[in-house]
Amino acid sequence: MEFYAKSSPRETIWKHTQELLERYDVLKEHYSSALSIMSERDWELLRIAVQYHDVGKYDAMFQNKIRSVLKEDPLPVLSPYSVQHNYLSVMAIPVKEWGLNTDEKKLVFQAVAYHHERNDPPNIEQVTANYQIHILPFQKQIEQEMGISLDPKSSNSKLSLIDYQKRIRESDGELFKRYVMIKGLLHRLDHAASAHVPIELSIDMNVSDYVTYFMEKTFSGHKNSLQKFTESHRDHHLVVVAQTGMGKTEAGLLWLGAEKGFFTLPLRVSINAMYKRITNIDNIGFTRQSQKGEEEATGLLHSTSLDYLYDIQEANDEALEKVHAQSKEYANKLVISTIDQILKFPFFYLGFEKEYATVAGAKVIIDELQAYDPKIAALLVRAMVMIDEIGGSFLIMTATLPDFYYQALRRELSSPHLPLTYGEFIDDSVQRHHVVVKAVSIVEGSVLAQISTAGDSSKVLVICNTVDQAREVYNSLRECTDYVKLLHSRFTKRDRAKLEQEILEFANSRENGIWVTTQLVEASLDIDFDELHTEMSTLDSQFQRYGRCNRKGKKPVNQANVYVYTCDVSGVGSVYHQDIYDRSLELLLGQKYKIMLESVKKAMIEKLYAEEELKDSSFKKLFDKTLKELKNRPLYEIKKQEAQDLLRDIQEVQAVPFCYDGHPEIESALEDWKKSKSKSGKRRARQRIEKFTVGVNKWKADKQQLLSEFPLIKGLYYVHCEYSEETGLDLNKENALML
Repeated sequence: MEFYAKSSPRETIWKHTQELLERYDVLKEHYSSALSIMSERDWELLRIAVQYHDVGKYDAMFQNKIRSVLKEDPLPVLSPYSVQHNYLSVMAIPVKEWGLNTDEKKLVFQAVAYHHERNDPPNIEQVTANYQIHILPFQKQIEQEMGISLDPKSSNSKLSLIDYQKRIRESDGELFKRYVMIKGLLHRLDHAASAHVPIELSIDMNVSDYVTYFMEKTFSGHKNSLQKFTESHRDHHLVVVAQTGMGKTEAGLLWLGAEKGFFTLPLRVSINAMYKRITNIDNIGFTRQSQKGEEEATGLLHSTSLDYLYDIQEANDEALEKVHAQSKEYANKLVISTIDQILKFPFFYLGFEKEYATVAGAKVIIDELQAYDPKIAALLVRAMVMIDEIGGSFLIMTATLPDFYYQALRRELSSPHLPLTYGEFIDDSVQRHHVVVKAVSIVEGSVLAQISTAGDSSKVLVICNTVDQAREVYNSLRECTDYVKLLHSRFTKRDRAKLEQEILEFANSRENGIWVTTQLVEASLDIDFDELHTEMSTLDSQFQRYGRCNRKGKKPVNQANVYVYTCDVSGVGSVYHQDIYDRSLELLLGQKYKIMLESVKKAMIEKLYAEEELKDSSFKKLFDKTLKELKNRPLYEIKKQEAQDLLRDIQEVQAVPFCYDGHPEIESALEDWKKSKSKSGKRRARQRIEKFTVGVNKWKADKQQLLSEFPLIKGLYYVHCEYSEETGLDLNKENALML
């Protein structure tokens, strides 16, 4: 008679446990030195947890659930209770045989008991009854199959050690760290085994070797001061401020060396572009593929990464889903990711130990810290401190750095296990931006006329703070010029992808013309224009925008190439904090020199975010409040998805503009969705529909009654507003369509 752990695919408890043990051996052999926080005894305790974690699945009640799915005859049931298998597994662990002391009992018992986090506390009477009636009668068979001994007695004292009130917490000091590692690695082993993917891939590969080779063939091996700095400080935590165009990507990868790494960026489009670049054999080429063509060295991880893989790779569904699963289980040597996929552990959500234990043996890069709002920045500071405490290391790379972020990090890292080293890389020899500030609105007739004229002989980029302002500028310009295009976040995925490709091709062509955009282009697209016209925004945003103009500094700056407009500015108070905006404007107006050197930009940012100057601002108060809350956050109170939503600050839903109701492609995809019986088939069909979706703020849209549910597919909506491929979605109520 077989005892099953899973029904799809059918797998016995013994086989599933063997899969974990094989991955355990790989992890211990190759990563025990990186996981120096784990003692040899802790590795033994982890192995015990692995061996016993699913023994409770021998319970007849559990077996019959699987047998029902497999259409096999049920086992006789002698107990009326349905008990969680993880609690029964704890009962099976023979304490004396493994020589477990009091702390070790807590470590192993709680790791096993909570390897599935559910809200049902163990009922002593029910757990004891099921262990005696459903497990012990099969003791010899289980011991022979599993190669372990079972406790012949049902001890209530074990259950008292897994009581919720006695869960191991931060206040338990070193015991807490040991628990995080044992439980977190048990999660990793269990999830990788269940997904049938390796625990680690491309173990022997060294990303810095690939970067060095790329630089040898592209730049004759020359590494700049930033790249030499990161390469020579691999055993430090680093905070690096470097201007645009200094090769921060290469610098980060050189810092990783031969270690496992996570490279995080704020925007999915930037992550996709980096993944493409790093895996491209004509570029850095950090790639290794299995015999079936599955990428193993570099992983891509964000909320729509599987959709992106479907778009760029020709492979069957099974292969792509395996590639995605490998990245979800953190198996790749390098994972390029959004922060919500790997750095939400400061929320201490149920199961946070998996993420936290993963970064213990890894190096984490945070790129473009200035792009995050103060709440997320506080979470990142807290995450960096926790990474240090668990034995990992981090590199923060950013074009501009609010000083009080850095000072907070220094204070919190009072006794780091690695030195915290700061580096600054500014090159004033390259002059890129001649800035003129004008006290007029960007929609003023004279401004639009100037932009229109400039577009006849050069590439002109216009950046507005809001979509509505960008649409207004675009509508005015198209009345007086031939080549003007619009790009913002309220296009469908299909149209936005086309426009992003168009702007990239335009930037690299010899054509002249005008592109009107929003802050969408600040960090997401690698473009270089001749002239920039922008609404005033906060200085860090301004300087990111300037970086889209004369990017390499090869064009003369004797004439102005950046125009900043300071009247009737949109988005202040909604997109940008009022107090930071006001200080930014004051600093920019006080700037004497029109040629904006990189050192001047840096000095202005330092003044803007000086701790003393901001002490009473809502911006700094929000940062301080969030950091304090995170430091005092209770454990085990929210679920993983809640933590993810908190980090993404999700307010957006995907909606199909109603003008596409009945569109042949959508109707065809809906039919395929109905017919498909597989998850991958339904996902493919949904992906085809989502090409017609726009991200819409649900709260605002609901307030105006603009949304209705999309048929059949949960989480999709129709939005009842005007939409065009030229200007995108118009959310103004007066242009809304009747529901």
